[in-house]
Amino acid sequence: MNLSAKLLVWHLQQQYTLLPSNHLTSEPYLKFSAYYEAETTFESGVVYLVDRADFTLPSHSLSRSLFLFVKGAPDIAPDQFPNICVLPEENVSQVQNCLCRIFHQYSEWNQTLFDAGLENASVQKLLDLTQTVIPNSMAVISMDFTIIAATNPLYLDLHDAMLGSTAETAEVIFALKQDPNYEEAFHRIGYFYYPGNSITTPSLCVNIRKLDRTVYRLMVTPGVIPLDETFGFILEYLAKMISHSLSTSLVDSHDTLHHLHQVFLTLLSNPSADYVEISRQLTLYGWLSSHFYQCILIKTGVLDYKNLTLRAICSYAENTIPTSCALEYRGDVIVFIDLDLCQISEHDIAQTIAGFIRDSFLNAGYSRKMLGHFNFHRQYVQASIAIQSGSRKYPQRWIHHFNDVALDYLLEQTTKKLPAYMICHEKLLALKYKSEKNGTPLYQTLRCYLENHQNITKTAKDLFIHRSTLLYRLDHIYEIVKSDYSDPDELLYLLLSFRLIEMEEQ
Repeated sequence: MNLSAKLLVWHLQQQYTLLPSNHLTSEPYLKFSAYYEAETTFESGVVYLVDRADFTLPSHSLSRSLFLFVKGAPDIAPDQFPNICVLPEENVSQVQNCLCRIFHQYSEWNQTLFDAGLENASVQKLLDLTQTVIPNSMAVISMDFTIIAATNPLYLDLHDAMLGSTAETAEVIFALKQDPNYEEAFHRIGYFYYPGNSITTPSLCVNIRKLDRTVYRLMVTPGVIPLDETFGFILEYLAKMISHSLSTSLVDSHDTLHHLHQVFLTLLSNPSADYVEISRQLTLYGWLSSHFYQCILIKTGVLDYKNLTLRAICSYAENTIPTSCALEYRGDVIVFIDLDLCQISEHDIAQTIAGFIRDSFLNAGYSRKMLGHFNFHRQYVQASIAIQSGSRKYPQRWIHHFNDVALDYLLEQTTKKLPAYMICHEKLLALKYKSEKNGTPLYQTLRCYLENHQNITKTAKDLFIHRSTLLYRLDHIYEIVKSDYSDPDELLYLLLSFRLIEMEEQ
């Protein structure tokens, strides 16, 4: 296996005191080492060990060779030439043996990777074999933050092998979503250095691409080897072997392997789904028809779309809310919860993930609690309505409950085909027009009177008028509206009309 001058010098520096050139190449041109003798014909790809004081540097072909001057070297300033290194007062044979060991180490690693590839070895096996040349912690991560393989125990111990699946790692995903360097790294070709941020550590990375799109990333975190171009070509070579392994093996999928996710995906996406069969399958998982359920719709944003964080959000929801099932649907995250098995209240569920929703710049809609297996799709619709209506009514909130917007939704539905002025109480509309024309408070007076349950004393107090003045106004209002306030239907119609008119004006 060919090595670079920078890599060889780094290894030598672990044993010797060196004076290297400032222009060591990181390209892997070097094939073997040789002892320089008089009249030697220089070749590319060779490491020359020189201990002759009469040696004269060639005027060419230095870019693909490496000259190591040991005991008895001429007076040369290494920083003036590329690929030159001085080892003062060292034994030539010892240095030669050291170089042979280095070349052998990488040749042996290359062969073991090749043999593992022929056996269709896993990505984890390839990383384990690479520990002989890269002892730093390494990981291969899907761009949706699934841990494919790792040598770091912290990664391997993650729940569901997913970054962002727990409260401890959710802040990592949040930090990466906000990091412009992370977004820019999606488009990098070859090895590159990612500087990290206040939460994540720096790393040396290679994107593994498919159809001109980054789908996986090989990462090396700080440790024994430097995170620069010294080991860049080694990482690129390993990434090619990993890419081959990934193309010939199956990678676990969150939704396809978990049958419960398929049940709910069928229920949401298939209008003609067999609910009897769905009920039977849910019962097999302990989600009984006698249980109460709730649906949460988590509306994702542009950052989640760009950074592929939907699966991480799904895993976080399932790990945070007991006996829940979270899946991706139409670009959002849908969470169904068995409240009987969960054994925590709706309020506690909302409080459990409120901070995560806020910090991740997400919005969530909560359905009502409902009994049985035949309302799941309706609960999904409720959660959708909660976000749509709630975001309009309370734009500053990030969590919306259907119960908080149910009346607004009802009013919106009544005006889908006809405007409010064509639906509301006709005589009430006449009262409004007359009040506006004459500048009288009759319209506001009637609303206050009805909303105070026809309590004369409280209404007069709220309007800051005398009781007799209120009675005079009510008589005048009756002449126009001529309504029976004791009729429940008439009273409901009037109160709804007030809200419809108000909604139209807004």
